[in-house]
Amino acid sequence: MTYIKNLAIISLIFGAISGFLALLPVLGIIILLMLIFCSSFIIITFMKKFSLIPAPNEQTGMLWGGISGFLTFIGFSVIFLPCSFVLSLIFKFSYFTGVGMIMKSGFSVMIMLVLFLAVLCGMMNAFAGLASVYFFNNSQSSILPQKTTKDVKDVKFSLNIKKRK
Repeated sequence: MTYIKNLAIISLIFGAISGFLALLPVLGIIILLMLIFCSSFIIITFMKKFSLIPAPNEQTGMLWGGISGFLTFIGFSVIFLPCSFVLSLIFKFSYFTGVGMIMKSGFSVMIMLVLFLAVLCGMMNAFAGLASVYFFNNSQSSILPQKTTKDVKDVKFSLNIKKRK
């Protein structure tokens, strides 16, 4: 249970940081696509690197990926939508005009849209969580060159040549 709590906290923090970075018009679309497709891969890899989670199997990888994707998008929306609404009021014709129109159309429409996109993000990131488990399990691949213990000097060749008469 502590793994899911740590995953939720890190996912919300990652989503909030992404929400601030997405306010830059150059990074907005890139960060949104990253959130939809691979945020759980980044978060699970980060947690695995710092030993916050054990080695996941396929089922837990998909579960953690879905939870991470859903909460990352919620954290992103909590920061990005209000900030971009304020920016759309300041700059009338800008990158944030569409967000301003959604916020003005109604709070319930915005909540429904955010929840729908969060569920979509969770489903896509469940696959990314599965991919991260595959990456962890196969990172010690046999394709990579292996160190050999034998040295060239240790190998002895013997040629049995018989003379013909």
